[in-house]
Amino acid sequence: MDLLASSRMPNTPPPTDALVELAAALGEDNVRELVRTFLRDFPISLRDLAGSDRKQRHRTAHNLKSNSHLMGAYLLSERMAALERRLADETAGNVTPDDLAAINAEYAVIAAPLRAFVGA
Repeated sequence: MDLLASSRMPNTPPPTDALVELAAALGEDNVRELVRTFLRDFPISLRDLAGSDRKQRHRTAHNLKSNSHLMGAYLLSERMAALERRLADETAGNVTPDDLAAINAEYAVIAAPLRAFVGA
C-alpha cells in the first residue's frame, strides 16, 4: 500500500469487542470491508422486511440477526431474533411499522460507530 492510500485509511479502532476479535482473526482491512457491506446492505434488507412474502421476510430477519451479531450489535440481533421467531410462526403477527421503527433506531445506534470505523 502506498503512503497516500494508507493516509486515507481510518485510524478508528473497531467499535465492538466482536469486531476486535474478528479483526484479530481476519485483519482490520477485511473487517472494514465486512462493515461497509453491512452498512450498505442493512437498509436495503430492512425495506425487504416491509415487502416480500412471509418466508422471505423470515429469511431476511434471520440474515439481519446473524449479520448484526457479527458486528457486535447484540441488541439489534436480539430484536431481529424475536422478529425471526414471530415470522416462523404462521399464526403470529407480521412485521409492523413499530417493528421497523424500533429496528431503525437500534441500527442507528450501531451505524454511527461503524461508519467512524470505516471512515464513512
